[in-house]
Amino acid sequence: MNRMRSLIGDALTPAARAYIRYAPVSAGKPWLWQNFHWRPHAFSCRTQGGRITGNTEDLIQRHLYFFGTWEPNISHWISTHLKPGDGFIDIGANIGHYSLLASRIVGDEGCVVAIEAAEWIHSILDKHVALNQRRNIRTVQVAASAARGTLKLFPGSAGNCGKTSTVKRNGKSIDVQALPMSEILTEDEIARTRMIKIDVEGAELEVLRGLAPLLGRMRDDLEIVMEVSPSLMPEPEASRDAIFSIMNQNGFFAFVFDNDYGVETYLKRGSHERPVPLTDAHIGKQADILFSRHRY
Repeated sequence: MNRMRSLIGDALTPAARAYIRYAPVSAGKPWLWQNFHWRPHAFSCRTQGGRITGNTEDLIQRHLYFFGTWEPNISHWISTHLKPGDGFIDIGANIGHYSLLASRIVGDEGCVVAIEAAEWIHSILDKHVALNQRRNIRTVQVAASAARGTLKLFPGSAGNCGKTSTVKRNGKSIDVQALPMSEILTEDEIARTRMIKIDVEGAELEVLRGLAPLLGRMRDDLEIVMEVSPSLMPEPEASRDAIFSIMNQNGFFAFVFDNDYGVETYLKRGSHERPVPLTDAHIGKQADILFSRHRY
C-alpha cells in the first residue's frame, strides 16, 4: 500500500507543480506544496533564466521546479537593475540560476562570470550554460578568497548542496584552488561589472578581502548582493563588523532584502518587496544585504 501511494504521488507531482506554478487562482496551492514538494523528482523545466535540469530533493532545485524562480525579491531586483551590456559576477554560482538570469538580461554585449568551487556543482552549472547556449557566461572552478592558495571545501547535503562552504566544520572535505578576484576577473570584466552576487555560506569576509582592492576601479553604480551569515563565520561579530567597515569605507550603504522562503512569498505574483535600510534589528542575523552607493 505504501509503495502504491508513493508511485501515485510521484505520478501526480508534475500535475501538482503545473497547478502551483501556472493556475491563476491561489486556492489549494499551499496544500499541494505541503504534500508534494518533498518528493524527490527528476525534472527538466524552464525558469526565469532559462532551461535547467535537476531533482527536487535539493532545496534550490525544488523551488526552481515548482515556481520557476529562487529568492523572488532578489531575482526581481537583478532583473530590473541589470541592463544590456552590463557585467554580472556570480560568486557561489551553484547550478546557475542567477548566472542564467543575468545572462539573458545583459545579452551578447554583456558578460557574466560564474564562480563555483565544487566540481560536482560546477559540472551542473556548465551543463546549464551549454543547454541554454549562453556564450556570454564564463564559468570558473575556483574558490574566491583573500589570496591565492588551497582551501578545504566542505560539501553540503543532498537536500541542500548550497550549504557547500570553505568554512571549517566537521565532516569530509576536499582541497580546492583559491584565488582573489583580482586574479579571476579580466580588466574588461572589472570595468563592466554592474552587479555582484555573493553567496558563500560564511566565507563572505574572505571573498570581500579579495574583492576590495578592485572596488575603486569598478563602476560608480556597482551594487553587491551578499548573503551575510554571521552564525557560520569563524569569528561572527568581528567578521560581520569587518564586512560593513570595508563597504562603508568604499562608499556603500546597506539595505536588507525580505527573503522569506515560505510558499506564500513564492505565490505572490507581480508583487515584490524592495530592500529596506539596514537597522540594528538585522545585525547578528543571517541577512541578504544590498550594498549600494545609492540611497534607496
